[in-house]
Amino acid sequence: MRVKTVHANGNDMGRVANNTRIIRGFIKSYSQDHVPIEVNFRELVDWIPYSSERATHLIHPYPAKLLLHIPHLFLTNDLLSAKDDLVFDPFSGSGTVLLESLLTGRNAYGIDANPLARLISKVKTTPLSREQLRAATRSLLKTIVGTASAKPPDVINLDHWFYPHIIRQLAIIWSAIQRTNQNDIRDFFAVTFSSCVRHASLADPRISVPVRQNPLCYPRNHWLRQAAHARLNRLRRFNVFAQFQAMLETNIQRMADLVELTGHNRATVAAADARDLLRSLPDSDSSPITKKRVQVIITSPPYAGAQKYVRASSLSLGWLELCHSDQLRAFEGLMIGREHYHKSEYATLRKTGIAKADELLEKIYAKNPLRAYIAANYLVEMDQTFTGCLSVLKPGGYFVLVAANNRVCGYDFETKNYLAEVLHEGGLKLRFEIVDAIKSRGLMTKRNKTASVISRESVFLFQKI
Repeated sequence: MRVKTVHANGNDMGRVANNTRIIRGFIKSYSQDHVPIEVNFRELVDWIPYSSERATHLIHPYPAKLLLHIPHLFLTNDLLSAKDDLVFDPFSGSGTVLLESLLTGRNAYGIDANPLARLISKVKTTPLSREQLRAATRSLLKTIVGTASAKPPDVINLDHWFYPHIIRQLAIIWSAIQRTNQNDIRDFFAVTFSSCVRHASLADPRISVPVRQNPLCYPRNHWLRQAAHARLNRLRRFNVFAQFQAMLETNIQRMADLVELTGHNRATVAAADARDLLRSLPDSDSSPITKKRVQVIITSPPYAGAQKYVRASSLSLGWLELCHSDQLRAFEGLMIGREHYHKSEYATLRKTGIAKADELLEKIYAKNPLRAYIAANYLVEMDQTFTGCLSVLKPGGYFVLVAANNRVCGYDFETKNYLAEVLHEGGLKLRFEIVDAIKSRGLMTKRNKTASVISRESVFLFQKI
C-alpha cells in the first residue's frame, strides 16, 4: 500500500481553527488521489503529552486504551461537530472517547459489554467535588480502621494471586466501600480500589492479562529479574491500606481537574449488546442516541482475538463482585472478537458477505478451522454492530473508525479494509484514511502462535450522506 506523509505546521491559530484546517487538509488531499495519509498523532496534538494527566484519563488502567489524541483531534474542531452535539462510542471501553467529548463541550453516550469498563467510564465522566470526596473519604477510612476482618468475595484462584495479608486488607477495604451510601461516591471508591487490587497482586505489571510474576523467567543478572525480585519482596510487607489511601488522594485531584475542565455536558454509559443495539438499550424509548440524534461516532473496536479483555479484568471483576469466578468463560462469550468456541460451532465456516474476506477465509479454514471461524464471526458481528450504529447516526453525521490489519495463519488479513467496506456498503462516504504507527496501546505483544503483532493502525473518517 502506497502511503504519503503530511506534516502539520505549528502556528498561532486557536486549537479549534488549527484542527479544522488539518481535517480540511486531509479531506482535500485524500480526494485528489485516495492515498492513505501517514501521520503522527502525538505531533498533530502535541499540546497533550503522551500519558497525560489530563483530567481523569489515568484514573484506572485498562488494556489497549485508545490514544486520547485521536478523539481529541476529531472533536476539537468546528467541521465535524459543534458544542453540545452528541458523540457515541459503541465500544466505549474505559471511556476515552466519552471523557474527551465532555472536555470538548460535547455530550456523550457509550456502551460496553464489560461491567468493569462501564464502571470506569461512569466514574471517569461523573464530576464529584473535592469537598464531597474528602468528607466521604474521612468516613470511609474510619470504617476501615474499625473493621477487624471481612470475608473476601469470590475471586478466581485468590490464593494464587495474592499474599494472605493482602487478601485480608483488601477484604476489609471492600467491606467498608460497600457500606458507602451514595452511589456515585461508592463507585469512585470502587474504581480506586480496583486499581489497588492489581497493584497489590502477584500478577506481572508488565503484562495486561494476569500472569504471575516470575523472576526466574529472565536471565541471571538481568535488570528485569532484579526488578521482579524487588517487587515481590515489597509485596511481602505491602501495606494495602496506605496504598489505597494514597490512590484516593491522587484520584480526588484528578476528579477536581475534571470538575474544573467540564461544564454542563454529560456522558451516559449503558450496558447494551453492540450487535443488537436498539433492542438491547436499557432506555431504548428515551435514549438520546435514538431517532438519529448522534452527530459523531468515534470508536476503536476490539480486534479479533487480539486482546483477552475478560481475562485482563478477571481480578477486578471478582473483587468488585461483578462476575463470579465460574461465570468468566460464559461472560467471555458476550464479547466481540472472542477466541473460545465449541468445536461444533466451527464445524462449518461462516460466510461474511465480503467477497475478498470469504475467499481468504476458505484458505485459512483449510489450515486452521478455529482461527478462520474467529475471524469470520468477528466480521459478521461487526456488520451487525455497524447496522445499529448507522441507524442512530444523523444524516450528514460522521463516523470515525480506528482499525488495523493483522495476519492469520500466515495470511495477511485486511481487517481494516473489510470493516471499511461494510461501512461503505451501509451508505457512508469515505472522506479520508490516515495511518499512524502504534507505539503502545497495551496490546498483547503475541496473541497466539498463528497471529502477529499489530504495529500500524488506520483512522477512517466516513460521512453519512
